[in-house]
Amino acid sequence: MTTTLHNAMIALSKEIGDYWASTTNYAGTSTTLVDTALQAKTNDWITDEAYAFLAEEPASAAAIYDERKISSLSDYTLTTLAFSAAPGTGIDYEVHRLFSPSDKRIALVNAAKNVYPGCFNEVWDETLVCGNWLKDGSFERWTTSSNLTDWTETTVTATQTSTLPYYKHGSYSCKLDTAAGTLDQEITEFKDLQFLRGRNATFTCQGWCDTASCLRLSINDGTTQTYSEYHAGDDAWTEDNPRDDSFYVTQYIDPNATQVTFTIHHGVAAATSYVDDARVISEPRGKLYIGHLGLAQNRPHQVFIEPSYYSQQEDWIKVFDYKVDPSGYLYIPTTYPADRRLRIRGIGYLDFLASGVSSTAWTSTIALDEPQLKVLVAEAALYLYTTMALPNYESGTRDEFAKASTYWASEVEKRKAKFGMKSPPATVHWGVN
Repeated sequence: MTTTLHNAMIALSKEIGDYWASTTNYAGTSTTLVDTALQAKTNDWITDEAYAFLAEEPASAAAIYDERKISSLSDYTLTTLAFSAAPGTGIDYEVHRLFSPSDKRIALVNAAKNVYPGCFNEVWDETLVCGNWLKDGSFERWTTSSNLTDWTETTVTATQTSTLPYYKHGSYSCKLDTAAGTLDQEITEFKDLQFLRGRNATFTCQGWCDTASCLRLSINDGTTQTYSEYHAGDDAWTEDNPRDDSFYVTQYIDPNATQVTFTIHHGVAAATSYVDDARVISEPRGKLYIGHLGLAQNRPHQVFIEPSYYSQQEDWIKVFDYKVDPSGYLYIPTTYPADRRLRIRGIGYLDFLASGVSSTAWTSTIALDEPQLKVLVAEAALYLYTTMALPNYESGTRDEFAKASTYWASEVEKRKAKFGMKSPPATVHWGVN
């Protein structure tokens, strides 16, 4: 259910009558595209705002997605400003005569936000645990596939893993191998851990390891370091409740602790370990940051809590009277048990993404396809004919574009009504402000 920015641009171009695509059949130069299909076009088919756009298969990677202004058409040769490399023969290209590809890209990126709440990104997250003091205990946040955002690896190689059965929680686990070393989180990664001073804390983790005396956990307050037992090294995950495998550690953290560090130890270079769903549970409970989930204004529609560890058959329990503070932290009432997974549902703004990050690359994708794509395209067309077009054209053209703007404004509302998405029901909080 995704569409690339390039394909969304094609859909937009077709809707506004500004799409022509073909393939070169002669080599040409860095300033010419040669295609006999152009013989059917008159020379004045090229407008003052016409652009050539190299689609997905140019001869040189340097020219992928180049767009260049067209100066003329003669016979079957387009003359353009110089591409970064000569396109060559057999190359897919497009001609845009009303708006440039860059104009259409800007319109689509803005439309992705403007279609909200008619169309949205649905959020369904089960990576957070009620009362967990760790930030990203589910190992979901990576700067790269080998660099966790909120954890520090030392010597050992940490790798993002999404292959079953090697993850337990969310979409990823963390693979540890190549060298003996550690993965830890301390105050420098998440300052809230300082508030565990003077308290008992229990550190658990879902673990898998193929070697005995390799994988274990520890808590260190700068004076005392306490270790869990080792994982059995039996090519299997710990029990759903790691305490059943003794794969946990509890320690009282000194009130004047110089550090508060939770460490996963991978002790054998030749071994392979996988870890997931790390938790630090203490009283009072840790607040949960949800600002990274992509919820609009950090407001969930619904929050549920599992009735038991890794519940598979039972319905999850709806949570009432939860609160979210202005910083994006979620607070669950203490009437609900700690150390249980949460399911958070809601809606967020759409965006074009590449590797999970907002992007304007033509290969980036948005979580929409037909027919909801029709809403995005209409919103982008409205943007083109209002925000981008009206200040830049002569009076006669502006009159035509004003009519087009009125048409697309109406079309946006019609398409939202027909193809708009239905958001999940919102929980009513009786008596809570």
